[in-house]
Amino acid sequence: MSAEKNLSQMIVDVAGQFIELETSEQGRQANLLIACKAWNLAVLPKSERNKAYHQYLDEMRSVIKDKETMKWFKKDLNGLMKAKLDLYPAEKALIADARLEHVDESNYRVVVSYGKIGDMAA
Repeated sequence: MSAEKNLSQMIVDVAGQFIELETSEQGRQANLLIACKAWNLAVLPKSERNKAYHQYLDEMRSVIKDKETMKWFKKDLNGLMKAKLDLYPAEKALIADARLEHVDESNYRVVVSYGKIGDMAA
């Protein structure tokens, strides 16, 4: 199995339930990208993680105006980061891009591309 497929399965292991919370394809894609951002934040060295985490939250506050929604977003982000660190603590690959690919009417697969620092998914 290629490294790309391995990383695809890892993100599903970490975030499959979170992705499935949304019923629309667009919503699932958005949740996948949030999960990838959480993964990338978790991959960063602890010395860089806190700053990048707070920068991302600041960016999201400009999009998410409702305080209650922001509270849940932060909770989800923290949970996804913890899941990554718990399930794959040694994995250091960054996710550069991720998308859902239809397999058939009711199934899809996650396809990720990995990269180096600086290629982090939004």
